[in-house]
Amino acid sequence: MRRFVCQICCAEVSFPASECPNCGTALGYFPADADLLPLIAVGSVAYTAPTSPMVPVVSWRCLNHAWGCNWMLPADRGEVWCESCRLTRGRPDESSIDAVVAWSEAERVKRRLIVQLRTLGLPIHAPAEGTTDGVVFDLVYLPDSKGVTGHRPGLVTLDLREVDGRYREAARIQFAEADRTLLGHLRHEIGHHYFDLLVVRPGAIDEFRTLFGDERADYTSALERHYERLGEPVADEFISAYAAAHPSEDWAEAFTHYLHLRDGLETADAFEIEHPRSRPEPFPAMLARWRRITAAVNEINVGLGHASPYPFDIGPRVEPKLAFVHRSLLQRSVEV
Repeated sequence: MRRFVCQICCAEVSFPASECPNCGTALGYFPADADLLPLIAVGSVAYTAPTSPMVPVVSWRCLNHAWGCNWMLPADRGEVWCESCRLTRGRPDESSIDAVVAWSEAERVKRRLIVQLRTLGLPIHAPAEGTTDGVVFDLVYLPDSKGVTGHRPGLVTLDLREVDGRYREAARIQFAEADRTLLGHLRHEIGHHYFDLLVVRPGAIDEFRTLFGDERADYTSALERHYERLGEPVADEFISAYAAAHPSEDWAEAFTHYLHLRDGLETADAFEIEHPRSRPEPFPAMLARWRRITAAVNEINVGLGHASPYPFDIGPRVEPKLAFVHRSLLQRSVEV
């Protein structure tokens, strides 16, 4: 994620901010600029962002602003939801405070994902007539269900109980996972969505099957075997236990960690944590920097009395899988 500052007082501001914490200036995120800009009110609900010539003259806040969305949209389009919120089907019953709070947090995390996907040049839009690459999100609050997080063609479903740290930690332990996060869930499921776009093409699918295995293997049986062997040691060719369940899950886990890597390196660059680097940066150099940064971040967290936030080992048998994701994205950008 890039670094944001208030253009009025130069104070540091966070990506979800709707107001500068230092000077109180109203702020809005403009997707066209990929920037958080100060707002000047024009009437009761419309705004302009005079510091940027790229945004429309008049904009308004997403209708979900009351639930934490700070994204802006052009007033002349007649739309009321921003690019990110339009991808979510429905909203929880407002009489359920827990559901609304969980939904708002999930949307906050989803907006970060949407920005990253746009930065990587991946299409992220709702299904439309004549297209096959659209996707929508169902953020579902079903406290008594067995769990509904998953992916179907054109649909990512997230169980909103994952917002609850206690539930998430209990599930992490139950399923013998090294880590379990809301953003990780979304990156994993969207990875399934992009499989056809990035992998199912001449040459790539053969390389995929050499690295990951044959995705046509029976999925149900593979998952049953996975849950039967929970807690067993994970082979060094997999970045996580779940990656070993099935080739399609191995892909989704590799995609997830590649997005972790890209987000982390972009943030490190924005805060000038390391010396300037060459552009474009070869993947081995990116991975070497990621290893240094995660080692430091892990040690800092341990020194503060917390667990390591990135407890994964990208070994020599996992590295080619992340490199494959990297090349797949580069090839996509060339084709576009």
